[in-house]
Amino acid sequence: MNFNQHVDRREYPSLKWSKAFLAEHFGNEEAIPMSVADMDLKAPPAVIKQLQKRVAHGVYGYEYTPDSYFDALVGWYQNRYGWQIEREHIEPSPSILSAISILIDQHSNEGEGVILQPPVFFEFRMIIRSNHRRIVKNPLKLIDGHYQIDFEDLERKASDPNNKILILCSPHNPVGRVWTKTELEQVEQICKRHDVFVIADEIHGDFVFSPEKFVPYLSIAGGENRAACISPAKTFNIAGMVDAITIIPSEIHRRKFHEFSHRYQINKVNVFASVATEAAYKDGGEWLDALLAYIQGNIDVIKKHLQQNDTGISLIEPDGTFLAWLDFRKLGLDPKALDRFLAQEAKIALAPGYWFGREGAGFGRMTIGCPRETIKRAFDNLATAAKQPGR
Repeated sequence: MNFNQHVDRREYPSLKWSKAFLAEHFGNEEAIPMSVADMDLKAPPAVIKQLQKRVAHGVYGYEYTPDSYFDALVGWYQNRYGWQIEREHIEPSPSILSAISILIDQHSNEGEGVILQPPVFFEFRMIIRSNHRRIVKNPLKLIDGHYQIDFEDLERKASDPNNKILILCSPHNPVGRVWTKTELEQVEQICKRHDVFVIADEIHGDFVFSPEKFVPYLSIAGGENRAACISPAKTFNIAGMVDAITIIPSEIHRRKFHEFSHRYQINKVNVFASVATEAAYKDGGEWLDALLAYIQGNIDVIKKHLQQNDTGISLIEPDGTFLAWLDFRKLGLDPKALDRFLAQEAKIALAPGYWFGREGAGFGRMTIGCPRETIKRAFDNLATAAKQPGR
């Protein structure tokens, strides 16, 4: 668990580290890659060990998902969060985004509204549009450096009978909020009252910093119109390998999802995904606890650096995730000028805030699941660039 170890990701075709990707999106193929939400850290030793064992077997034919896989998954959520997942509620998915897309298709009609809470993960907008639905914004409120749900506005949007779905990002990407039980109960009450189907994207659920607590959305009392999408992908840095898991309590809704999966044959078992997922949920807890402490240390480095250098840049301190939401508004740059400042002068590739909606303009998302030296180098670059004449 040496998280300071540098791993050369350009040895394989990493999207984040691709020079072509950096040149296309940031105009600087040598910028420090910190935009894509995966980590530059090795997966847990238990995962690597079991994958090596599986590779050594040499036969990779058709398989079924073993009971031990489900036991590991259910045990993880029961032991860490007190959430008892019923095995019959589990439906496999190729990815969380594909699951969300299916759920949008099944619980709304073309032209109807899907509620988002921007600034929020940009690919939600893409799948809403590709399903020919309308994006309905319930923007988060930034109050004293802390994002909050605008419940009055959510009530108004949910009460419109043409708005059928809410995509709840929990914990929230990119702002790092971990919603409290009280906040989630308010969301559920509003959406239940207006018959709005809630899709909870909980892919960052394991990244929560003390004293905050991750509360699985389906663990709170509520109605039938809801589903949760979970995955070990982010937690154990195996996003390029594993599938996702969709939890659907309603038998009627689950049957519809299951029939769709069978109709389009998107429920096949990937032998390496099964091994990686089971190993992660069975034996990855100690590794994750150490990783959380390390990422909290990265956040402390960022805070200290910003305190010691008067750059005009501030951090919206996250409750969770391995993402840092940075506020550059005091630099007084328009979005394109800020892009140039970051990529060309500071030589770092961050996900621009406006990718997450116009509410994110003036901000940037930095992936901090990386060796601490990368964090220090990025913020040294920022400080140097911010102190240049004319800034």
